Amino acid sequence: WWGSLTEIIAPTLIIGGGSSHIPQDKLQEVSKRIPNCKLVTIEGAGHEVHTGNLSSFLTAVKSFLDS
Repeated sequence: WWGSLTEIIAPTLIIGGGSSHIPQDKLQEVSKRIPNCKLVTIEGAGHEVHTGNLSSFLTAVKSFLDS
């Protein structure tokens, strides 16, 4: 699947929680491989970002959809 990331053609948003068990550097690696990808890190949230900081999650999604 790693090699297929470059084939994604849709605009992509990755939202990571600042205290998630998934390392931020790995999310950065993935986001750099996907063309037209935006990575947003939400501090104060874990793996379930929408649960940890719903307001910031919704702001990130709305901003992405409006762009």
